[in-house]
Amino acid sequence: MCGISGIYSFSKSAEQYISFVEKSIATLRKRGPEVQLVQCKGNAVLGHARLAILDTSAAGNQPFTDRTGRYTIVYNGEFYNYRDFYPELHADGITCTSTTDTEVLLYLYCKYGKDCVSKINGFFAFAIYDSLEDTLFVARDRMGIKPLYYIQTDSFFGFSSELKGILEFPFERQLNKNALFAYLQLMYVPAPMTMVQQVVKLMPGCSLFVSKKGVEEKRYFSLQTNSDACVPSYEEAQKTLVQKLTESVQMRLISDVPLGTFLSGGIDSSVVSTIASRYVDNLQTFSIGFKDNPYIDETKYARLVAKNIHSQHTEIQIDNQTLEESVYDILNSIDEPFADSSAIAVHVLCNRVKPYVTVALSGDGADELFAGYHKHMAHYRLQQHPRVNSLLALGHPLVKRLPQSRSNAVFNTFRKLVKYTEVAGMNPDDVYWKLCCFASQEQALAELKDKHVDLQEIRALYSVEKSGSDINSVLLADQKLVLANDMLTKVDRMSMENSLEVRTPFLDHTLVDFVNSLPTEYKINGKMKKRILQDAFRKDLPAELYGRSKKGFEVPLQLWCKEAFLDLENQLLSPSFVKEQNIFESDAIINVVEQSKSYSQSFAPMQVWALLVFQSWWKRYFS
Repeated sequence: MCGISGIYSFSKSAEQYISFVEKSIATLRKRGPEVQLVQCKGNAVLGHARLAILDTSAAGNQPFTDRTGRYTIVYNGEFYNYRDFYPELHADGITCTSTTDTEVLLYLYCKYGKDCVSKINGFFAFAIYDSLEDTLFVARDRMGIKPLYYIQTDSFFGFSSELKGILEFPFERQLNKNALFAYLQLMYVPAPMTMVQQVVKLMPGCSLFVSKKGVEEKRYFSLQTNSDACVPSYEEAQKTLVQKLTESVQMRLISDVPLGTFLSGGIDSSVVSTIASRYVDNLQTFSIGFKDNPYIDETKYARLVAKNIHSQHTEIQIDNQTLEESVYDILNSIDEPFADSSAIAVHVLCNRVKPYVTVALSGDGADELFAGYHKHMAHYRLQQHPRVNSLLALGHPLVKRLPQSRSNAVFNTFRKLVKYTEVAGMNPDDVYWKLCCFASQEQALAELKDKHVDLQEIRALYSVEKSGSDINSVLLADQKLVLANDMLTKVDRMSMENSLEVRTPFLDHTLVDFVNSLPTEYKINGKMKKRILQDAFRKDLPAELYGRSKKGFEVPLQLWCKEAFLDLENQLLSPSFVKEQNIFESDAIINVVEQSKSYSQSFAPMQVWALLVFQSWWKRYFS
């Protein structure tokens, strides 16, 4: 796992950009703490920060050039099936000088050109410069596990693993108001937008071909449901799922450095850890416990699984003070405003796991594939009970007065009831967006001084597929919007901030294609979410894992708004600072801060956290 940056010059000598790429790579040091190198090749400057996973010797350092000197690559990711191509390369007369996947990928590009991406099973973002043709090829993995930002100006094309890497390049920074509006609702900036004008995220499953003629974008992979596929029986589908997931986990166990798994005690991570334990002796597993919040603590379930698979288990107990201290690390390092508060707990987990292993397997992606979130059950019930929903919608004005919180069982039930009665009776598109958002369009606009935003651009980002009444279309929309922009961004940034590589077996593209072809009833019914996943591994997991409510990595935002955030609020949300900044309505910000200290508005603490994250970022890069 690594960080990459580079510039392709349209006009000036590329050597004039070397210092900019050097500064860019310096910002990515935690993504690759071991070696940072920058090279100028023809009209391109390529930079790389290395976290060595395969072939930890200097032979695997990048930028990496082929034996002819024509092609040079910088690469972030893992290409799990790279060894399968050794016989083909040998037949072509190529002897590799390293045992890295980087070298194999480069020679596949030499042979197949742009089509090399179709041969890769893994997660990646890379750039390859052809000095003979003077072209640059850039690509991102199918699911969007690894990030890639880029900018195109009249003078140059630039790319980087993170937005802060792009911000070291020579261009005028301007805030993207549409992105800010979307962020205030979602808590993240959805691709392809970024918080900075001109800078774009390369979409998952897409590539770019850069030359003096300009930049050509191509989609090589699309997520889709396959309604025409021959549907296997439920029993046969379970067998195929077990086989494909087992193959995916096996493939992701390749490593020349210590490897383990995250084990939360939920179904997803327990399945991954159980499979991995069959192929790794004394597998190291890690769980995180919340001393001050027993409601979300799942360590007892993780212990049951660890005992069942005989893993070398480490339980990391953290308290509110530990989480609170991590807040400042995140604010100081974040490359683009991102306010999913569970990132704080993920940051602590990665920080505590890094001393033991350099690679960890996780259960990420399963919820978006198999309908694992509470909102998926809400979608299901909305479709099944239209008359009941109409009656519930009438009760929303009364229900919304109930106290709401994520850190208390009763108040959390009230929170979900309020949300459900609010969306009952809406059309599928509106329901989907409402259940994705933490703040309404009206709430977000109220906070902004400039209320001229392009609602059509934002609307296009979240539209559910045409078959909006089908849960599979909701899951597909989640995979494109929530998974890529929230869940995977969170894991990438928090793990890379701690120089830890996290691999996601559920997101093997062949497994994703198979699961997306299965009918809705295999995934969810009135009693069970993630039905086929739970049933397929029922005999392998402790019975105690079944029939209990899903928990998440929650943090005590409501408490912090009353105590820990006071200094930050005084610095970043004070009326004088907000007025000088001239982005937000001061009265609206004061109102949100006041609401965050009560239980009347469950969104307010999250909105305050989103504002603090943005303000800290803006102060660092725009003030």
